[in-house]
Amino acid sequence: MEITSATTAGKANYVKGLDEEETEEQKTKETAEEENAVQETEPDRVTLTQDNTYDEATVEEKVNNYIQNFLANPRLTEEARAALQTYLNDFDAATFIKSYGPFESTRDISAAMYAVTAGLAKYQEEE
Repeated sequence: MEITSATTAGKANYVKGLDEEETEEQKTKETAEEENAVQETEPDRVTLTQDNTYDEATVEEKVNNYIQNFLANPRLTEEARAALQTYLNDFDAATFIKSYGPFESTRDISAAMYAVTAGLAKYQEEE
């Protein structure tokens, strides 16, 4: 009877081991499927245009944001605000790209904008 019990217990443990392996394989498969789903929905790479330069619409948006950040400064003089707003109203992205571009990053656009607006931005003296 002990031999039968040992054999039965051994078979039970063997079957239990198979169940655990199948469960582990299933979990591994589910994890892999989840990782693939995340990679498909949230790519970690940014795809730029074929020649890796910003187009006119993107440059115009970045320049607008740059000027708006300047205009948000409370120490900016009224004359500087008017000059910056006039520059923004008259801004032509194509001409800006021809003069200072092509732009491969926001940093490039910011550097060009700094060169353009350095003389326009004047701040009030603190008393």
